[in-house]
Amino acid sequence: MDSTRPAPLQRLSIALLWAAVAVFTLTAGTLQFTRADLDPMAMPLSTYLRGPGGACLRGAYYLMAASLAVFAFAGYRATVRASRSALASALFMIAALALPVVAYTVLFENTVQENLARLVHGLAAQATFLCLVMGMLLWSSRWQQQEGVRTWRIGVVLAWLAFVQMWVLALWKGLPPGLTQKLLIVLILLWLGWAAWQLRRESKRG
Repeated sequence: MDSTRPAPLQRLSIALLWAAVAVFTLTAGTLQFTRADLDPMAMPLSTYLRGPGGACLRGAYYLMAASLAVFAFAGYRATVRASRSALASALFMIAALALPVVAYTVLFENTVQENLARLVHGLAAQATFLCLVMGMLLWSSRWQQQEGVRTWRIGVVLAWLAFVQMWVLALWKGLPPGLTQKLLIVLILLWLGWAAWQLRRESKRG
């Protein structure tokens, strides 16, 4: 880790990541059991953005977007100069910008803009998943190269599992879409929680 990193930015990133992961997990997880009108195995998470509890889930999306934006800068600064990746930071920033679009576009259902909103929603969701997973792979591989780091391989494994699951979601149409999408989301949440823990661990060492 780079000892020149701005400590306040890193502390903010850690707090936001943990808060976003906790709120997102609690909100989305609760809705899986309380929305009896939706089949959790068949319905993707975006379906829960409407109806009862939808406003809470949209709030979780916005909080997650804020945490990704801050992490895009904090993760870059927390990496040794030789291993920094501007591309990884850019991918996380794109995901941070696309995620609120995913949440907001569902509000146009049953309006004259519904078809356009549905198209934008789908593109934004795909961009979010693709940018996050590729950013996770880049950051994990760069962090693993740093001297004195022995636990980065956990992040690499999670990132590669997410990469495989992303393509399973995209290509294996015979599986329940709700199940495959939510498994990918779980892997991403685990990686983000691990990244926050690693940032905290390295800040104590620094």
